[in-house]
This record gives sequence, structure tokens and C-alpha cells, in this order.
Amino acid sequence: MGEQEEKEIPQSESTTQPQEVPEVEPKETDKMLEKKDEKPAEDTKSKSGSKPTTPTATEKTEKSSPKPERKQEESTKKEEIIDIPETNETTAKSNGGAADGDERKMSGEEREVKPKKIPIGGLKLPGFFVKNKPKGDGDGADGELLEKENKEEAAVEEKPPKKDEKPSKNFGERLRSFFVRKPAAEKQAKQQASNADADNKSEATAEAAAADNNEADQTAGDAPPKKRGLLNAIKLPIANMVPKKKSDDDVELGMGKAGLASMETLDDSLKDQDCVDKATAKNGVDEVGKLKKTPSGEIKPASEEKSPDDVEEQPISFCQRLRSYRCSVDDALIALGILLFVLLIAVIGYVLSHENQTTPPIRQGRYMDAVTGCGMVEGLKEDGAFAFRGIPYALPPVGERRWRAAKVIDTIDDCWNGTLKAHNSSELCTQVLGNGTVVGDEDCLYLDVITRHVRYDNPLPVIVMIGADSLTGPSPGILRPSARFSRSHDVIYVRPNFRLGVFGFLTLDMLTKDTYPHTSGNYALTDIIAALNWIQLNIRHFGGDPKSVTLLGYRAGGTLVSALVTSKKAEGLYTRAWVSSASAVLPGKPLAESEKRNEELLQAVDCSDVACLRTMEAEKIWDAMPDTWLHFPADVPSMEENSTSHHEWLVLDGDILKEHPAESWKKEHVGNPKLVMGTTIHESHTDKLRKRHANWTVEEIRSFLEASKIGALNLTEEAIQRYNATNYRALVSMITDIRTICPLLINARLQPSVPFYVVSQGEGEDKLATVDADIQAILGRYEPHTVEQRRFVSSMQQLFYYYVSHGTVPQYDARRRVLNVGQDPLSQEDHANCNFWISNDIVPRYARVD
Repeated sequence: MGEQEEKEIPQSESTTQPQEVPEVEPKETDKMLEKKDEKPAEDTKSKSGSKPTTPTATEKTEKSSPKPERKQEESTKKEEIIDIPETNETTAKSNGGAADGDERKMSGEEREVKPKKIPIGGLKLPGFFVKNKPKGDGDGADGELLEKENKEEAAVEEKPPKKDEKPSKNFGERLRSFFVRKPAAEKQAKQQASNADADNKSEATAEAAAADNNEADQTAGDAPPKKRGLLNAIKLPIANMVPKKKSDDDVELGMGKAGLASMETLDDSLKDQDCVDKATAKNGVDEVGKLKKTPSGEIKPASEEKSPDDVEEQPISFCQRLRSYRCSVDDALIALGILLFVLLIAVIGYVLSHENQTTPPIRQGRYMDAVTGCGMVEGLKEDGAFAFRGIPYALPPVGERRWRAAKVIDTIDDCWNGTLKAHNSSELCTQVLGNGTVVGDEDCLYLDVITRHVRYDNPLPVIVMIGADSLTGPSPGILRPSARFSRSHDVIYVRPNFRLGVFGFLTLDMLTKDTYPHTSGNYALTDIIAALNWIQLNIRHFGGDPKSVTLLGYRAGGTLVSALVTSKKAEGLYTRAWVSSASAVLPGKPLAESEKRNEELLQAVDCSDVACLRTMEAEKIWDAMPDTWLHFPADVPSMEENSTSHHEWLVLDGDILKEHPAESWKKEHVGNPKLVMGTTIHESHTDKLRKRHANWTVEEIRSFLEASKIGALNLTEEAIQRYNATNYRALVSMITDIRTICPLLINARLQPSVPFYVVSQGEGEDKLATVDADIQAILGRYEPHTVEQRRFVSSMQQLFYYYVSHGTVPQYDARRRVLNVGQDPLSQEDHANCNFWISNDIVPRYARVD
């Protein structure tokens, strides 16, 4: 059979070498092919009837099969897919070898090898090898070498897709294709069908080659796609992600993707075993015989395949897919929008669920419950916040508990049943108003809590309001909590009632002997300490932070706070203190001396024992109090004024106050606990003084000063020059310096770390900074009418609430310790004219006393 076929085929014109019969021993490549054969036994059976083709016949057929339209196809197409033997040609005997009875039959794949798709730009080949085909004119018949590559054409082939190519703007279509994945089975079926057609055909026509060329372009991804979405980038095969390199050496040697150069080169590679089997790789590319084409159309080295049955593509990792993806502007905006939407939904869900978990529900849109040590309390929603008014914090100071230290409720017998309706303000403690009217009740140890929210996470700072115009009343005065400011500044206000006057400070020998430890007086201080203990135990149930408690004292309340910060009994119950317009005269008399001074009241009530005092009506006790305990002059020091004749309510009781506060400040000058002191520049203004003259002129001011202690010391003219005293405003500034500012500054100097402020921004017709200007601004009740006043309110609130939250005053400078708060807080070394009054023994001898 082999001889007949050889006779039928004419000798090639270009064949000059005699055909040599190789040895019977198979090549190493044949052994490799037996292991890597892609087609199992069914392919061999299907082609068992075909005749084996000798290498000589194949060579001749290869030379005689050029197509005239090859050059036209090369000029119109960028690249063309041609067939290259998948493995080396199987070594077989010539005519005699076939007759010697070689038992092994050649399969169809060995006779007509599977095509290997190589870009046409790398070589020129005539096509498939076909038996009994007359040779025609062409580059293969003439035996010419492969023409030189057109480098410009190769550069066009390797040109990557344009990066700036904009994707389609059809958002719906791209979004649908994002979730669609084409099955790999359909792709493999198409590839196998194309391979079967190539095996069955005896000749690869130009149309088949063009179809293969298009399929190879689609499979290998050489042609740039029109658009690349996120899913298309993920679906790309590995071959598209590996950069393709083409070199002139590969084309000339017939390696890798370049293929063979000409018919003679092919003949030599098929005949010469040394060239085929032992050829070395150049530039990292293996020889042609070791290349393998997968069913998907991808060309791989044969050594990379695991088994003949393994036809699946190598899996691509997610990281490789992400690296291969080229994100466009539209894709980035879509991804960002989806991410923001998901994040918004997550935040809303977290806030709603977290709020429900940490905040009790509001019943009927206005009622809120909270927990205390004595049971549940019910508050009301008020101006965006929640108000709990009238919560008892200590046992009622009536009957046997009159003139005893306050006691915190610590037993269940003293608590209430059910839920306490803390809806209304409690009764004020009994006190005397400025006109002499007695109001209030002895059972008054209650407090109010105004909170932003009732929750246990993110606790808020607590401000404890201690306010009173004097130690006999009225209290709390203007120092009332604001629900609006609780909400806007994220703080909690607590305002406790405390005893005043004779019920808050009376000290007598019979009262001292009736208690243990033996002491009396300062009952108001025990009330404040009991309220602070209640705050430490319960304020967390109202959303407050027990570790951030600020005492805010105003006027007589500031005097109590100034004394309380020196007491060991209050340590650990608060964090910091702010004192506004307090009195500088603090207790300095021992307990025994104070007891003797108060016997005047005991004689007025006509009681000889403690039981009589504790059963007497409150109005009778108020009536028995001497007038000198109530009134104290507020203008310039008079000629008859005795600085030692005024009544001191606070006393060194030996329990709460053991030494004068000034001595404590000298020891604790480091500022522990922290304290801020201040007042206003016109604190001593009163309507009575203002109405004494319709228009205060220089002559009226001079005559007024001449009749005072200032005139007695011949200081009138110098005082007028220092203050430019030509109007009522200058006169009030002089009185305030003598009575309030300079005495407080003396106390502040004992504590170098204590900031001291003076409010100078005035309002009204006389441009006065009255006594409550700073507190009204802090609580939001100051009504600004000018730009300067609005800036003052903002500055004052910033100073106070920053101090409440952080414990420091940012504008304070220890070298310039006085803050002049006008439009803005300005540091200055000292307050003007204070040293003048101190050097003349006016201050603090005539300081204001509450």
C-alpha cells in the first residue's frame, strides 16, 4: 500500500535530497504522544480504515498545496490561523518498512495532525498537507523562504485595546450582563466541532482558514473588545491576561507563535530528529513539538497538561480577575453609589436598633420613665428634653430632723410604692424674699433633673445648679434649668433645693450637744452633699455621667460652692466648680463664738430646750430673726459701717468646715478640685441706688463719695480720676470693685491655677453689665440686640460649656490670669484699680457679705 501511494505522487521539483529510511525504533516524541493523545480509542477506530501516510508523501503534499488566494487573505486580514503538527511527525519506515509488518497502525491524528493556530504575520505556509494533490504555483512550490515580516503590520497586531474607549452608556444592559455568565460547555462544544471539521476535511480551504482565524481571534482575545464590563474582565481566560511577546527570532526559527518559515524548514524539522527532539528553546519558548492546543483554542506547552482527559481551563483566581479589570468612570460611579446606599441602610438600621435597645419608650408621646434607688419615676417631655421634677433625695428635715444634717434615703421604708409622678416642681425651701415675705416649706429636699435623653450609652456631663440671691433667699433665683439648653448643649441639669436662713445655718449650743458628732450649723452644705451623693448613685439612669459633675454656684450659691470645695466631705462627689458673683467673706469664726452670737434668736423665741425649737412654727422663728441678719448695704462704705457687725451664716463647725477656706486654698493652690471664679463689672447695681438721682453728674458723685468712708480717707478726687466718674455707670464700677471684684480677686490670687473672669459687655440705656449677665448668657436667656452682644453670648457659652466638658478654659493664661469678657475674652495681667483699694485698707474690709 505504501509503495503504490508513493508511485502515484510525483516527485517535487524542489526535493533534491534522497529519502533516507529512518530506523524502526520510535522517537521519544512518539512515546510522548502516546501519553498525551487527546483523542481516545474512539478516534482511532473511526479512522482505522484510512491509509497511513509516509513522511515523504506528506512532504510532497505540503509542497503541492499552496493556494493562489493566500496573499490576498494575508493583505486583508491582520492574522490568519494555520495548522502546525501538534507533535513531531511519527517516524515510520518507507516502502520496505510498511511491508515488514509494522503492527502499529497510524491514527488519523498521526496522519493528518491537528492544526495549530499561529498568527499569519509570523510565517507563510501553504496550508494543510493533502495526498494526491497536484502542486500549483505559489511560494511553497518554489521553495522560497518565508518573506520578511512587516514590522508595522506586527505592531498593529500587538496593539492593545484602547484604554480610553468609553463603554456603552446603556446602564440597564450592563447591569443585566453583570450577573450573566455564559456556560463553558457551549464554548467547548463549538471548539470541538471546529476541530472535528478540521480532521474530516482533506484540505483546509481558505474559507476554513478564515473561519479558524476569526475563532482564534475570539478565543485568544487578540482583537480588542468593543466594551469591557466587570463580568467580562472576570471571565477572561488566563491567556488574555498573560502578555504576548513576539520577536523576530521566534518567527525565523519557527518556535512558539511564529511557526515554520517555509517548506524546506518543515521538511528538515520532520526528518532530522536531532533538530526536532533536541532543539533548545530561545527566549524562554519551547520547540514546536512540545506545544499542545487545548479544546478551547488556547496554545499551551505539553508539559503543563495534567492528563489527556483534562480539557478544562485552568481556574482563574479572584485576585487575578480583579487585576485584569479596567474600571471605567461609569463603573466606578455605579459601584460607589451601591456602596453608599448599602452603607446608609446599615447605619439607619444600626441607629434604630441601638436606640431601641438603650432608650426606654416614650409612652403616649410625652411620658418617660427612669430608675432611682427608691423606685421608678415618671417624667414629662418638655421642649425636646425630659423633665423629672420633685424627686426626693433625702429625708424630710421636719420634726425631729429639723436642724440635723441631711440623710440620704437608704431604706425601703422611706421610699414610695409604684411609680413616682415627677411632673411638677416641688415646694421651695422656706425663705424670706427681698420684701420680707416668707414663702416655702420645710419639707423641701427635692431636686429636678432635666436630661437630653434617658439612655445608658454615651453619658452626658452633669451640671448641678446651686443658686440663691442671698443665704436667706430667694432661691434658686434665676438659676433654673433650661430644657432647650439641655438638648442643644448635650448636658444634664440637676437643681436641688437646700435649706436657707435660720433653718439652714443656725448654730446653738443646745443644738450642738443634741447631735453627734457635736456640731451645729452648715445644714445647707449637708443638703448639697446629700444631693451629690444621690447624683452619684442615680444619675446614670438619667443618661448622665457621674464622673463629670460640675457645680455651678450663683451669688449666695457661689458662696456655698466656694466653701464646699475646701471640705473633705465633698471629695469625689464632683469634678469641677464654676462660681459666679460669690461673696468673698467666708466663715472665719469658731463654733463657740458663733453660738454666742446666735443666742439673740433663742431669747426672741423664748425656748429653753431643743424640743421647743423643733416643734415651733416656722413663721415664728422667722419673725424672731434680727433684721441685721437680713440686710447689708450695697453702695459705697459708709462712715458708720462696722465691718465686724454683719452676720456670718457659715461657720467653722469642725465637721464640714474645719478651717478658713483661704487657708485651704493656700495648701491646695494646685487647683484640686478645679475652680473658676468670676463676676460682672456692674454687679452692685440696684434700682434703689439708680433712682437716688435722676441724672448722676460729677458733682453729685463727688458729694456722694465725700459722705462715705472714701471721703473720710481723702480719696475722693483720686477715685473720680481713676474711674472718670462722670455718670452712674462709672459710680457702679467703683462700688463693684470695692464690694465684689477686688475681694474675689484676693481669694483667686491664693490659687494660681484658678482662672478669674470679669464680664464687661453692657446692655440697656446705661450699658451696664449687671449681676446676672454671665448666668443669663450661659443659660440662653440673654437677649442680644447688637452684634457685640451676640458675640458676648457666644463667648460666654463657649467658655462655660467647654469647661464643663473638658475641665479647662482655653483662653486662660496663668501669666495673664484675668479674662475680660466683652465681645471676646481677652487676657489681662490684673484688674485695674484693685491694688489702689487694697493698699488703702478698703478691700476686703468692706466686702459684700451674703
